[in-house]
Parts: sequence; C-alpha cells; structure tokens
Amino acid sequence: MAYETKVLLSLLADTALRTSSKEMYKVIAKIANTEGMVLAPYDEALKELEEDQD
Repeated sequence: MAYETKVLLSLLADTALRTSSKEMYKVIAKIANTEGMVLAPYDEALKELEEDQD
C-alpha cells in the first residue's frame, strides 16, 4: 500500500475517534486491515487517545 494511503487512513481513523464515530472507525479499520495496516480496536484506540490528551 502506498505511504500516502496509509497516512490518509490513519488520519481518517483519528478523526473518527475524535468525533466519537465508532461505526465510521470500524469501516476505516476494516479497509486499513485489509490493506495490511493494523488499527487497534475502537475502544482500545479511544482509550489511548484519551490518555494522550491528559
């Protein structure tokens, strides 16, 4: 997968987390995981984001 695609998927996933869009995050994660990227499950990623904001 092209680097640019990885960056876009990562940014989309981060945005879905920040807007509390679990359904959208799951769709993005499914696409990313199919392409070889591994995104954390929604709850785990959200917890990590919240910890980073503290």
